[in-house]
Amino acid sequence: MVKNRKLKDLSQLLISILALVIVIQVLQVYFFRWDLTSEKRYSLSDNTKNLVSHLEKDLFLEVYLAGDLPHGFTKLQKACLEMIDELSTYSNRKISYVLINPNDVANPQKRKELFAELVDRGLKPTNLQEKTTDGSLKQKLIVPGIIIHDRAKETSVHLLKSVAGLSADQNLNHSIETLEFELTSAIRMLQNTAPKEIAFLTGHGELGEYEVADFTASLLQRYEVKRIKAQDLNGERNRFSALVIAQPSNEFSREDKYHIDQYVMNGGSVLWLVDEVRASMDSLVTKETTMAFYQPLNFEDQLFKYGVRINPDLVMDVHSQLIPVQTALPGQPAKFTPAPWYYSPLLAAPDSHPITRKLNVVKAEFANSIDFVGDNKKIRKQVLLMTSDYTRLEKVPKPISLDIVNRKMDASDFPAGRKNIAVLLEGEFPSVFQNRIWKGINKSEFKSESTPTKMIVISDGDLIKNRVRGTGNNRQIEALGYDRYSRKTYGNRSFLLNCIDYLCDDSGWMELRSREVKLRMLDKTKIRSERLFWQLVNVLLPLIFLLIFGIIRFYLRKRKFASSSN
Repeated sequence: MVKNRKLKDLSQLLISILALVIVIQVLQVYFFRWDLTSEKRYSLSDNTKNLVSHLEKDLFLEVYLAGDLPHGFTKLQKACLEMIDELSTYSNRKISYVLINPNDVANPQKRKELFAELVDRGLKPTNLQEKTTDGSLKQKLIVPGIIIHDRAKETSVHLLKSVAGLSADQNLNHSIETLEFELTSAIRMLQNTAPKEIAFLTGHGELGEYEVADFTASLLQRYEVKRIKAQDLNGERNRFSALVIAQPSNEFSREDKYHIDQYVMNGGSVLWLVDEVRASMDSLVTKETTMAFYQPLNFEDQLFKYGVRINPDLVMDVHSQLIPVQTALPGQPAKFTPAPWYYSPLLAAPDSHPITRKLNVVKAEFANSIDFVGDNKKIRKQVLLMTSDYTRLEKVPKPISLDIVNRKMDASDFPAGRKNIAVLLEGEFPSVFQNRIWKGINKSEFKSESTPTKMIVISDGDLIKNRVRGTGNNRQIEALGYDRYSRKTYGNRSFLLNCIDYLCDDSGWMELRSREVKLRMLDKTKIRSERLFWQLVNVLLPLIFLLIFGIIRFYLRKRKFASSSN
């Protein structure tokens, strides 16, 4: 009987080993992973898998997120390394990385030079405050970023997001959410041998090169940028992935409207940044009052046909930028006090769209309201930027004076509610020249309806305009969205870059910005009130389970050997 039991045990062992070998062989041939999280945080998109499975070169990543880090940054580091491992798993080429801590450099001068070099290579150091054992605060400089190489080229990825209004934990969580988007964007940039072209329209008094220099510099990291006239749009079909119309000041001719219209009909995307009301903050620097007046640019019927109308009004908003106002009495030293400038609204962005998800507020200046018009079922409409609930509309012509900051205004003075400032249109657009008789129409090439495409309409050209100081060789370009008084940088550049990325995105990459990783925070109030209970549960419950398991095991063994002896 003992011999039969040994044979039985040996056969079971051999069967188990054979089954294990078969499973290993199957897993080597068929690769799969199970992601049991509700938000699929460990799953890569199909686009990402396809991207890394067709790499042309090996990739090497310098991860500058190492050393003794706070808990939140440790989570970011772990998520980053897990994402790199996932990319490597699906990649057809080698993806390797190294963790680097710049603070490990002992020599202070060399450490300073290393940080300066990393800034030149596109990374942004972050200053952290840490509590020491004696309770004092200690400053620590870290570089939460990655530099990716493919031997020939390199690009940088800044990992830490900083969205105003979000807590430190929420910003770190958002940084984790955008990891796949940021890393794949950098990889696509390295892999892209022929970047897409973006065209800035000229010929109608649009903003000059220096006035859009900051935004153009950001675009040049991902795209090629050209400045062209309207007649050059359709010379080479599908050459330009997007057209930017940046604050024109002169009327559009019928010929230019036709070229833009046919560019849209052939699938071209347009970013409109236009003002229907002429008003300038610069005029108030030299005189106390300036006049705001309606200045149509002869493309109103075109936008109306596409589904929007920019109204001839000025938006005033309680949620607005602060400006310094002289409040000292005559004869006393100058004293400047911050006061709201209602004509410069700080615009809210819905968190539901990839363009505006987790975006800093965007600063506008002398913006107009936008209405949706028509009921074309082929066009989908989405609001991207809007004012607050406390908005006022001013009809023009109207004198504008700095004295308004001295007026006492309350909520009842802003009864208009939320107004649209930037909108997205997607779908198949009708041509504004449909059913029109005009000799300039080329009937053999004319299209009366577009292929599926997109456009974004923004009723404020100042949204893209950076401040320029000085002239000639002394010219200085300020960062887009930077406010010298508050020393804040608003989300203008990020918003506009997201707009261009979305208009040029034919594969759905921008949807990665919508990835959501839920924060599952502990309830600190419950922790304090129920601390003893959970301590007892965590300490005693495992011991009770272990005791029960031991008693049951002892009973079963006793019963088994008692029956064997009989």
